[in-house]
Amino acid sequence: MRKNNFLQYDLIGKNIRIISYSDPYLVGKTGIVLLETERTLLIDDGQSRFIVFKSNGVFELDFKRHRVCICGEALVGKPVKRLR
Repeated sequence: MRKNNFLQYDLIGKNIRIISYSDPYLVGKTGIVLLETERTLLIDDGQSRFIVFKSNGVFELDFKRHRVCICGEALVGKPVKRLR
């Protein structure tokens, strides 16, 4: 997978794990991305749904059998513009 190729993919429906976050309670949580906005992700972990700010964390995402660690700052912005 090429560097920054992940920016072309939609995050909704992808498995996600929080590697680092400003709130230590959320570190290590895993789930599925249900909704993506300009600054947040809505994640379902099977028991509850919670919102995280993209800029406050580092995330691991599954893209076509590849796991990619992404700094949340790289994801900040409107998803529609990133997918163009």
